[in-house]
Amino acid sequence: MTEQRGRSQCEDHGARADRAVSITVNYVITLSITAVLISGLLIGASAYVESQRDRVVREELDVISQGLAAGIDDADRLSRADAESRSVRVGVDLPRRVAGESYQLRITELANPPDQPAQYELTLRSAQSDVSVTLTLSTLVPIQEGTVTGGPVVVRLDTAGPVLVIEAGDSTGLPSLRQPNIGGATI
Repeated sequence: MTEQRGRSQCEDHGARADRAVSITVNYVITLSITAVLISGLLIGASAYVESQRDRVVREELDVISQGLAAGIDDADRLSRADAESRSVRVGVDLPRRVAGESYQLRITELANPPDQPAQYELTLRSAQSDVSVTLTLSTLVPIQEGTVTGGPVVVRLDTAGPVLVIEAGDSTGLPSLRQPNIGGATI
């Protein structure tokens, strides 16, 4: 009987120890599953935020490209209308950043038949997210190819070409509408 009592006490103690282990194991498993679910939600949310940010950048670059294209079109039209004075300067007030990112404007000439107006690709590309928007435009006055950092720009007629030149605005953030220096003197 004593032996049987000893066995049953050992069995009771063993059952309690198993219960204590199973509670700890259940707690660890619950914490692990919770951690996996939370990290999955965070990863999914960050991917969603990233895609929404790219969408906002693309939309802003599209609006900016339309505004710049309108400024280039104005300069092209004024250059043809003001053939005698040739002092055309059009300021286009563009934001310096889109969704907190800087961006660049690039003008590239496309191959076109000689009897057709010149065609150019206007590409705006954000610096960090590498989102880009490209717009094709036509002008009768050629445009000088090049790259400009985003911000206020001036589209001016360079009479040496004649060619339209797109330049960054001055350091005050406003387009510089002064005449270019010729021989060190401001006209």
